[in-house]
Amino acid sequence: MARWAELPAGLDRRERQLVVQLRRLKDHSGLSLAALGARTGYSRSSWDRYLGGRAPVPRAAVIGLAEVCGVDPTRLLALHEVATEHRAADGHSTGTAQPGADSGPAGRSSAG
Repeated sequence: MARWAELPAGLDRRERQLVVQLRRLKDHSGLSLAALGARTGYSRSSWDRYLGGRAPVPRAAVIGLAEVCGVDPTRLLALHEVATEHRAADGHSTGTAQPGADSGPAGRSSAG
């Protein structure tokens, strides 16, 4: 299994904690990013950005990863909430709703 790249130096410690836990869960699952994408509806490239600390992880993606791995999402959602609250307080995107081509589950359009 390939080692993860170092997380961005400017990544807040709360977001870092969430990403580290998500990485551990993904590694424990044995799934590739492509397989994880296929099972969660988020693309491989989205998961690469989320787990690389380059994009905030949407709440639905946290739930999707937990479901695919068969774990209770409660602890992960608590970490997500803390990270999201911190981002909102700093005036950054919260990662709860990310319209756009590659940010949500595949095959779902934000346009009605």
